[in-house]
Amino acid sequence: MRRKTLILIALCFLGLLTWEAGAVNIETAPMHYFETNMPHGYDKIELQGDLATSAGPNAIEAGTSDDAVYIGFNQSFGNVNISIYNGMGGLVYSTVVNTDVQQVVIIPFTSAASGSYIVELSNASGYADGDFDKN
Repeated sequence: MRRKTLILIALCFLGLLTWEAGAVNIETAPMHYFETNMPHGYDKIELQGDLATSAGPNAIEAGTSDDAVYIGFNQSFGNVNISIYNGMGGLVYSTVVNTDVQQVVIIPFTSAASGSYIVELSNASGYADGDFDKN
């Protein structure tokens, strides 16, 4: 367990160092598989909106831990814009993910300030969002 946590932290750190400052694709399996390996303290983000619900239950899953935000796509949605806003509406993270090739997105969030955040997912087919707190 400790080794998995250290590997996850290292991968998150590497994600921070990449030019894209984007998502780390460490797993190509759907989130329901990845969720069984989530770090201790994982909290689910309840997503609302047509993108999250029209494709069926659990088509997109999201959650947080102390150091990252996780998003899993259990089916293909093509390119999806992922944005995270702080409680005052300021954009703190943005990327585009091709869900045809990347099903799990890990966004390093260690250096983010404590507070409330909103994660937004959107593409040509719809929109979804959910809020979470960072301690």
